[in-house]
Amino acid sequence: MAAIKLTTRPRIRWPKADATERRDLIVDVAIRLLQRKGLKAVTIRNIAERLNVGTMTLYTYFESRDELRQAMTQRGFELLAGGCQEASTLGTEQGWRGGARYYLQFAMDNPALYKLMFATDAASSDTDEQILHRGFQPLVDRVREQMAARGMTKGQIDREALAAAGRFWIALHGLASLAIAGRLSVLNASHDALLDGLLERVAPT
Repeated sequence: MAAIKLTTRPRIRWPKADATERRDLIVDVAIRLLQRKGLKAVTIRNIAERLNVGTMTLYTYFESRDELRQAMTQRGFELLAGGCQEASTLGTEQGWRGGARYYLQFAMDNPALYKLMFATDAASSDTDEQILHRGFQPLVDRVREQMAARGMTKGQIDREALAAAGRFWIALHGLASLAIAGRLSVLNASHDALLDGLLERVAPT
């Protein structure tokens, strides 16, 4: 299971937390509300109740609900990238499978957060677009590292890495989205089998 690591006992930790830690606590509570009750439940009032503070206190840390949404999205990408890195099997005969399997499991275990990360219109603001670019960059970096290890020149890497990472992500995201929607049953194959077939065709080499 790709369990996400959120702060435990946020109400108790709040009084002794500094400003940065309090922002993290707010985001963690917001993600929990998102996972359990949906995006409509992620309100300043509901978060304040769970932290046992006044609603105006939270506006000290987030000026708007949209800013909080962006912070949740950023946290989602950080959790996803960290988990993929930890699960990575690059350098072994399994290649990209470890990180890709974590990606798929993360999406299935955390569908509300995953949808929030990718369903937002990236063109809606510069901040949203920057968050998406930062979320995608770790994959591009790993592709570049693998290409360099194979002896490709910097020029070749510069020309090919982004496209290779993009093809891989598009395919993996499609598989994850269909898994979340429960639309893969028509293929009569396990998620692992589908993932293996995808990796054979689009994993960066």
